Amino acid sequence: MKLRALLISYQGGLLLLLWAVLVGLTLSSGPYGLSEAGAKALLVAWSIGDAVASAAFTLGTPDIRAIFFLPLGFLWPGQVIAAKVLTLLVMAGAGAALYRWRRRDDQAEAALLATGLLLIAPLTIHSIDALSAAPFLLAISAAANWLSRLLGRESGKLGGSFFAQLLMCAAGVSMHPAGLAYPAMLLFTWWRNPPDQRHREYFLTGVPLAVLIALAMRQGWSGMIWGQNPVAAAAAVFSSGRNEGPLSAGDWLVGVPLLALTAAVAWHERRRLLADLTGGTLLLGVLFGVAAADQTWGVLMLALALYGGLPWLLRACAPLAGRGWMLERGWLWLLLLLICTAFMRTNKSDYEAGRRNFLSDQDQLISDFAEGVNSLRAADSQGAGDAKGAGDGKAPGRSSPAILVASSWPARTSIACRCDGLPLPPAAKDPDSQLAMMRGVSYVIISDDTDNRALAINFAQLGPRIEVLSRRSAGAILHLKPGRAAL
Repeated sequence: MKLRALLISYQGGLLLLLWAVLVGLTLSSGPYGLSEAGAKALLVAWSIGDAVASAAFTLGTPDIRAIFFLPLGFLWPGQVIAAKVLTLLVMAGAGAALYRWRRRDDQAEAALLATGLLLIAPLTIHSIDALSAAPFLLAISAAANWLSRLLGRESGKLGGSFFAQLLMCAAGVSMHPAGLAYPAMLLFTWWRNPPDQRHREYFLTGVPLAVLIALAMRQGWSGMIWGQNPVAAAAAVFSSGRNEGPLSAGDWLVGVPLLALTAAVAWHERRRLLADLTGGTLLLGVLFGVAAADQTWGVLMLALALYGGLPWLLRACAPLAGRGWMLERGWLWLLLLLICTAFMRTNKSDYEAGRRNFLSDQDQLISDFAEGVNSLRAADSQGAGDAKGAGDGKAPGRSSPAILVASSWPARTSIACRCDGLPLPPAAKDPDSQLAMMRGVSYVIISDDTDNRALAINFAQLGPRIEVLSRRSAGAILHLKPGRAAL
């Protein structure tokens, strides 16, 4: 009986543990499929942990995830899977906290359904595998109410919860424009209805200061692509975001209704959501983040649609109580069955693609370069061994010169090839000036974007001084001469 009672008490935690184990087994241990911002934070943490000079510090200030990844730099340097497991645990904590938040006011059923769908959504699992900022932003939103209650229990003292809230404000802002939602909610709460009048001035001063410091350190949101089509992020809820290329008709058929549904939920439930910090942070996060509607924003949009829409749906169905199970809940379970089936089919195809080492166009380009670098290193090692056996007087085991590459994705490239990556330089006025700017750089990985068009033209006009090593739909790999032998 005691064991049964214990299992009943912790059945939610056991199910969450089972989910974490199953998702952890599907995560890729390779260096591909990462987001650039997540790779940058991980790269800086590795550099600090290994105490080695690295070009990672030339990529700009990373976001707050570098602090979370820092212990991994000391314990498991070079292990990408360790960072993915940490992100998985953050997502598990965020899901549990969001469930407890939504469970209030007799909404346990809505909380359970919303949390379950969020955790098995392909886009959520993909965000974990890509080291996306979405799990961390959801964790900040989920912790907002808990930190507020913790401050209220401090009996007028301004202690750790105050500084924890400031840290969360800076953390969210450093990762994504959607992170502005939490400081905005704090300012709104402490301006209109402060929980403690004695602390009002501290919050009204400290929160903007924390935000400004975070933005100044990060120099805004460097690398963020603004004005993306939100339909792509909405369609990725069912497709996991691994599809590339222009939007298909199916993407429009999925994305537009989901956006409309989220907009309806946001408008209808705005008063209930804004009544507390967690709900308001989710709502404002989706509104602020739409300026850069990437896949991180797509996860936040899904969370808002689930945690705001399911309680609304169940309240609307309350008059059907007592009219039979099929009329009261049967249609809902059929809808959930269809959604879960679609989610699991996408998750299965993603897992099979990972087993086949399927890479996106960008990752395939980076993989081409990494394979070439490994071939160079193998040839250098073999040459050093032959020289040692021949006794030509060369130092045994002499290492080859460091490979320096300028890339459209410098952090992802550095992790994949285990070499120093730099961001692409700005376009110069002429090809000769461009070549002079590339001093020390032997290779260039340039994406096929309109922003790089002037830079690509300069490289194309260098003639025989440059060699195209690989070309794909995502871009090209260039070898600048004179330099090392071609890959």
